[in-house]
Amino acid sequence: MSITRILLYILLAYFLYKFVFNFLVPIIKVSWRVRSQVKEFQRRQQQQDPLQQQQQAGSGRPSSGDNPTATKPKSGEYIDFEEVKEK
Repeated sequence: MSITRILLYILLAYFLYKFVFNFLVPIIKVSWRVRSQVKEFQRRQQQQDPLQQQQQAGSGRPSSGDNPTATKPKSGEYIDFEEVKEK
């Protein structure tokens, strides 16, 4: 083998190493972290759902989602939009 071919293999190995450890490994770590955070969020949400249902059933009051008129804004709260043209 010639010295240029050996140098080319060394250079190729170096760039492959840099690509793997500076690009792929951080992406994999972030995806694992995001996946675990999503699972943790879902677990907490599932634990809170029965508690919220018990509280709503015990209070006898409808939640804000049950009352559609509570989410509608009043008609007098809208502000007309006027486009101002600069000279």
